[in-house]
Amino acid sequence: MRLSIAGLGRRPQTTGASAIAARAARIVALASGIGLAGCASLPSPSSQPPAPPWEDAAFTPVALDTSARDLFALTPEMRHFLRSDLSVLLHMEGRQEGLYQALRSQRYLKLDYDAAHTRTAAEAFRDRAGNCLSLVILSATLARDLGLSVSFQEVLGEDSWGLSGDFIVASGHVNLVLGQRSGVMLGDESQARVVDFLPSDRARGYRTRRVGETTLVAMYQNNRAAEALVEGRLDEAYAWAQAAVRTEPQRTASLNTLGVVYQRRGLPAAAEQTWRLALALAPEDTRVMGNLVALLQAQDRPLEAQPLSARLASLQSLAPFTHYREGLLAARAGDWPRTRDEMQQEIARNPNFLEAQAWLAQAYLALGDLPEARRHLQRAAELGDTPADRSLYAAKLARLSKAPAP
Repeated sequence: MRLSIAGLGRRPQTTGASAIAARAARIVALASGIGLAGCASLPSPSSQPPAPPWEDAAFTPVALDTSARDLFALTPEMRHFLRSDLSVLLHMEGRQEGLYQALRSQRYLKLDYDAAHTRTAAEAFRDRAGNCLSLVILSATLARDLGLSVSFQEVLGEDSWGLSGDFIVASGHVNLVLGQRSGVMLGDESQARVVDFLPSDRARGYRTRRVGETTLVAMYQNNRAAEALVEGRLDEAYAWAQAAVRTEPQRTASLNTLGVVYQRRGLPAAAEQTWRLALALAPEDTRVMGNLVALLQAQDRPLEAQPLSARLASLQSLAPFTHYREGLLAARAGDWPRTRDEMQQEIARNPNFLEAQAWLAQAYLALGDLPEARRHLQRAAELGDTPADRSLYAAKLARLSKAPAP
């Protein structure tokens, strides 16, 4: 998972009607947007962009190693796993195929998809869990210790939007290739294997582009910045965002996150300068554009905001979560038919939006359509970003499945 921001926070822990009023009140006034491991294309490295403003004096230094130097560190436990637990499988299937099977099977590593926070390889191995970025980092670390070649891919055009507090978060996706995609090689690297950790059927038919390890490090740092930002730890978010920008200065997702950090710290001039720099690198990045438009409008600068706003409208036919917000307002008013219709339209735009699936289940339940309520609650359980999310909705589904038909 790679993150991009426009304003962030936690998912609701219930889908009951009692939670609607509070949730709607927070969502109607959404502010800015971020992105995890962003997808914007990079300009040619031959032209170095100007650096963003650094506002060190506005932040308290934190005792963090943001260098990510231990991101791919191999622990003794990981080495023992390869040499002992996987020895028979690797001998029988070969190093590449054996590792591929171990990563995909619950028999060996027993990896669980958990997007709560981004982990290093050692942390993902210890917890046996991680988001797609963490699990790719872990896979690469294990593969390299086996002498396998690895490469990284960023999935294009597959960003999914989510809500976290008063932030809008765009989550992208990365995966790993074991071996080479072309050419003939000897041994167990002759056939490339794509290792993907999408928690559902979202991995089908996507387009990808190859990215280097430096980009993966910047993605990790940017994710850590976004996660700290969501939780209100601005000093930590600044340290991670600064590290991400320094690692890969032309990556707009990191600049976008840095701008949101400045905005939240009350540094609008620095936020504007950073977002304008990001737009100079990626003129059609709607996340950056939306943040900058919101800032200009908040400063009562309509003449400057208008061209950007018009451009944003041409690139983005409807603002993220428009139907979701309308659906929440309808639910608060007890208008379940309209809630159903709005949530259906939101899901048509963003099929992997957990909250919309859960609210659509709630609407169908209120309307007495138990089969549809079960179907969308099942989808919500599948889409959970953490084991807690998935357990929550699975439990609700189990209770609903025991309910008698009307």
